[in-house]
Amino acid sequence: MIATLTELPGLTDRVYGALREAIFSLELEPGTSLVERDLAERFGVSKSPVRDALQRLAGEGLVTQTPFKGMSVRVVGPEEADEFYALHAELEQFAVRLATPLLTTTDFNSMRSALDAAPEAIVHKDLGRLAQINHAFHMIFIRNSRNRVLEETFVSFNGRARVLNAIGWRWKPDLDLELEQHRAIYNAAVATDAELAASLMHDHIDFFRRHFRESWEANAVQSSSRRTS
Repeated sequence: MIATLTELPGLTDRVYGALREAIFSLELEPGTSLVERDLAERFGVSKSPVRDALQRLAGEGLVTQTPFKGMSVRVVGPEEADEFYALHAELEQFAVRLATPLLTTTDFNSMRSALDAAPEAIVHKDLGRLAQINHAFHMIFIRNSRNRVLEETFVSFNGRARVLNAIGWRWKPDLDLELEQHRAIYNAAVATDAELAASLMHDHIDFFRRHFRESWEANAVQSSSRRTS
């Protein structure tokens, strides 16, 4: 359950952080209604920091506001996910191409730590921890691209990527395969083969795009079967 917060300085940031993580973990499912009064009671705060936090989340595309219905966790359909992952693949391929020649021993050690931590998270199906590991691995390339506009773009849509990944993993996890894809990207980067690393990153994200679409369609068929049975 979402923890109760106390009235302290920086409270809006704390409410925002708690709601963001609840959305990332799917504790707050896509489509969940976000009522200021109820959330304020849950956190033990006034409605003001909740309202401000929801506006920030709306700015990141994690929350939507519908006339006469209020705020809710954003629902992303397969068409939008296709468009999102297609753009993501192109941008991150570009980032890897830029970053690979600039990576340092410290960067490679950080990647290695992420790869070493992933198997335990997979075994325990700790998707929250796995999302953090996945984010850390990808951001090494983004930060080292030395392209501020590219990094700002990724920061702006990273939240939606984490939600989509969590949904895809929950529906039909291919976690071991994704880890192997990360290892292949790492090995190409270590060999300073920027073109291969960039191509592998593009394929990695495109794989998840197709996986998301297939899982969505399979889930829709199952839901329809349950309703008609």
